[in-house]
Amino acid sequence: MAGSDLLWLTLTSCILVLALTVQQGYTSTRKASSYGQDLACGDPGTPEAEICFDPCQNHTVLDEPSRSIENTVSGKFCDQNLRGWYRFVGEGGVRMSESCVPVYRCQTDAPMWLNGTHPLLGDGIVQRTACAHWSESCCLWKSNVLVKACQGGYHVYKLESTPTCTLRYCTDPSTTQNSCENTCRPEEECRVEDGIWGCFCRQNLTGSDVQSLQPQLDCGASEIKVKLDKCLLESLGFGEEVLAYLNDRNCSSILQREDGNWISVTIPVQASACGNILEKNGTHAIYKNTLSLANDFIIRDMLVSINFQCAYPLDMKVSLQTALQPIVSSLNISLGGEGEFIVKMALFQDQSYTNPYEGDAVVLSVESMLFVGVILERGDTSWFNLLLRNCYATPSEHKDDPVKYFIIRNSCPNQRDSTISVEENGVSSQSRFSVQMFMFAGNYDLVFLHCEVHLCDSLNEQCQPSCSRNQLRSDVLALDLSQVLDLGPITRRGAQALGVMSGTPSTAGFLVAWPMLLLPVLLAWLF
Repeated sequence: MAGSDLLWLTLTSCILVLALTVQQGYTSTRKASSYGQDLACGDPGTPEAEICFDPCQNHTVLDEPSRSIENTVSGKFCDQNLRGWYRFVGEGGVRMSESCVPVYRCQTDAPMWLNGTHPLLGDGIVQRTACAHWSESCCLWKSNVLVKACQGGYHVYKLESTPTCTLRYCTDPSTTQNSCENTCRPEEECRVEDGIWGCFCRQNLTGSDVQSLQPQLDCGASEIKVKLDKCLLESLGFGEEVLAYLNDRNCSSILQREDGNWISVTIPVQASACGNILEKNGTHAIYKNTLSLANDFIIRDMLVSINFQCAYPLDMKVSLQTALQPIVSSLNISLGGEGEFIVKMALFQDQSYTNPYEGDAVVLSVESMLFVGVILERGDTSWFNLLLRNCYATPSEHKDDPVKYFIIRNSCPNQRDSTISVEENGVSSQSRFSVQMFMFAGNYDLVFLHCEVHLCDSLNEQCQPSCSRNQLRSDVLALDLSQVLDLGPITRRGAQALGVMSGTPSTAGFLVAWPMLLLPVLLAWLF
């Protein structure tokens, strides 16, 4: 028994085990009671004899990786001070080893293992024996252990202090192999449900602080998604189905489930949609709304309201979305195998291209510049750039009118007109140019704008134009009229306003210009 003498000498090195208490539980149980094997009760003849509890809900958590049976670091840890129900968690393992453990493992001298199999869910509280390996005996010391399998795939143990030091209860790290792949949030715990490991809402999570229910916002280009923590909602008393109401009560629905214990509701990025309030501050467009939550269609006292907002930097796309009646033209383009695309052309008031003309008419002085923006609104903007091949004006609504004044020809600006400026073309998902207003000479009262667009494959094509003088003088290749956007008409003061002409795609409105400056040329041969 020389080994026994060695163990007694190590009594002075026993170390107290620090543990995180989940809930206060009683430390005395009996093997069986009138309350059944699922509950642990006080010892007979004590004041706690008739008080029972579920050890799956009342236990102490031991998160100590050093308990791993694969840990060969020298140590003198001892569990002589452990008394009560415990649950092992963490990288060291979540269950005790079911086979004899070599000595000097899990940072102790004589490691303790479970001599028997773990119970299954529904077996209730069972008794097992914990053995300590020392002096070539796998069970030199013994201790009674109670074990219960719990919902969630874990076990709890009723541990008694070890018979001597240095002995320690050791865990099998292989029992953590099927644990959660991702780190769980503080409101979640890693457990098994329906045979699958995952991060699930904590069963003992309680709370009543509505302020903690901060939404996560996904401010998308066409819709806003509001995500709420399902775990926190449950802690506030909400059930599986949560009803969501927005400022417009007609926009109500059941919150949709998302991955990671989130639920969400989506609303369109559109002024007044679902009661959206739109505000502009010169640099951003801000959509505001209020999300109200209820458990049922009949609302009494369970109602939570959450204010949220999404701010979008003002650019051509956002400014067109936030305008009530912009002067805009749309064109649908289908590329075989590449999807559907939408291109829009609009008229803007200044070089910021964030203030589109709105309404039925625009009055411009003779010195005014007309700013034209074209944008690829829907489609793969990471792959395709928007290229203006030809932009021209005609005195009639017909895009194939033989009388044409080219503002952009073969993707390059008309250098004979010093008022033309191309800010960008072929380098991104949008193109912009400006030109001073004009009217056709003769008996023409109207001007119509047309732009032929091309979706340029930025990976396989040269999209940015190279504008040499030879190219500027070259003839225009045949126009693809199916790829032409139209805006107009521009009318002279005193001429009859014709509105939107038939046959042009989605043109909203017309322009009125002062006829003080005319271009006295026949436009078919200007280049």
